[in-house]
Amino acid sequence: MLALDEQLRFVTLLSEQSAVFSSVSAAEVDRQIEQALRRIVAFLDVDRGSLAEFSPDGTTARITHEWVTEGAERAPSALALGELPWVVAQLRAGELVRFSRREDLPEADAAVDRRTYERLGITSRIEVPLIVEGRVLGALAFSTLGVERAWRDPLVQRLRLLGEVFANILSRRRSEMEALRLRQHLAHIGRVSTMGELTASLAHELSQPLTAILSNAQAAQRLLEADRTDFAELRAILGDIVEDDNRATAVIHRLRGLLKKGDFTISILDLNQLVGEVARLVSGDAIIRDVSIRLELAPGLPPLRGDRVQLQQVLLNLILNGLDAMRDARPGDRTLVLQTARDGPAAVRVAVRDSGIGIAQADLNRIFDAFYTTKPEGLGMGLAIARSIVQEHGGRLRAENNPDGGATFAFTLPVGVDGP
Repeated sequence: MLALDEQLRFVTLLSEQSAVFSSVSAAEVDRQIEQALRRIVAFLDVDRGSLAEFSPDGTTARITHEWVTEGAERAPSALALGELPWVVAQLRAGELVRFSRREDLPEADAAVDRRTYERLGITSRIEVPLIVEGRVLGALAFSTLGVERAWRDPLVQRLRLLGEVFANILSRRRSEMEALRLRQHLAHIGRVSTMGELTASLAHELSQPLTAILSNAQAAQRLLEADRTDFAELRAILGDIVEDDNRATAVIHRLRGLLKKGDFTISILDLNQLVGEVARLVSGDAIIRDVSIRLELAPGLPPLRGDRVQLQQVLLNLILNGLDAMRDARPGDRTLVLQTARDGPAAVRVAVRDSGIGIAQADLNRIFDAFYTTKPEGLGMGLAIARSIVQEHGGRLRAENNPDGGATFAFTLPVGVDGP
C-alpha cells in the first residue's frame, strides 16, 4: 500500500487541484493545467506529464499541455493514433493503461505500440482516459524516460480520480473555446454590418484624396504639354499625389483590418492612437450627419494589451450609436466627445459622450442584453458583442445619462504593461 504520508499528500494535491479548476477563469485555464502537470510530475517523480486530446476525425492525438523535467526531451506535439493502436483501443474502452517497462505490454497485440514507445524513448508510462458523458476526449499521461517506474494499484485508483478532474476541465475548456469561436464569428458579422452603415462615410473619405490625385495628375499633364516644363512645380505636384495616395491607402488598410476574420490576437496598444484611428474612420460619416467630433485624449497613458481589431469594433459601435442618438438634435448642438483617461493606477478609461436625447430608464437597464434594441432596423447585438469583447479584455462597459442631456458609454481596460 501507499505510505500514509504519500496518501495524504496525494489527497491534498487532488483536493487543491479540484478547487483551483472549479474557480479558475477562462483566461487562466491553460496556465493552471500546466501548473497542475508540474506538481503531479514532481509528486510521481517521473520525467514527463502531458494532456492529449483526440482529433474529431479520430486519427490524431494532439498534446495541448505538457510539463517535462529539466533535461528531459519533450514529446512530439502530435501523434497518429495508428502508432498506438492497442493503447488507443484500451483508452476508448475506458480502460487505464500502465506498464513499468515496455516488455509488460502484450507481445502480439501491442507490438506496434511497443515500437512507438521505444522510438519515443519511453520506458514506463501510465495513461488515464479522459471521459466526459461516456465519450473519451483524450488521455492524461505520465512517463519515465530510461528508468522503470512501478504503478501500484492504490496509486492507480487515485490517478483515475485525477483523470476525472482533468476530464471536467478539458470539457469546460472545449466549451469555452467553442463559445469564443462563436463570439468571434458574431463579432465579425457585426463588423461587416457596421461597415455597411459607413458606406457613405468611406465614400466621402476616399473621394477627397482620389479627387485631389486626379486634379494634380491633370495639372501635371498640362505642365508637360507646355513649351517649358516647370520641374519644381512638377515635383511638388507629384509629392501631393503620393501624399493623397497614402491617405487613400490608409483608409483601405483600416477598412481591411476591421473586415478581416481572425483569431483573438493580443498585442501592446496605444489607446490614444486607437481612438484616433477610429475617429478618422467615421469622420466622413460625422460630416454627413453634421456632427462635430471632439477628441479629449489624456497624455501619457500607459500602454495596454488587447486585440486591436476587436477594441476598434467596440469604439466604432459606441461612436455610431452616439451619432444615431443625435439624429433628432438641432444641427448646431450635435457634438460627440471621445475621451481617454486613467482609471486608477491599473486601468484606463474610454468614454463616448453624445448630446442626444439620452436613454429611457427602461432601456438603460436592458441595453446590453442580446437581441434587445431600440432601433426599428437593429438586431440588438452590437452592444451585447461590445460588452463581451470588453469583458474578455478584463474590463467593464457601462452606460449612463448625462445631467445636461445625452448619454455616455464608457469602458475601462486593465493596463497590460508597466506604464509611466
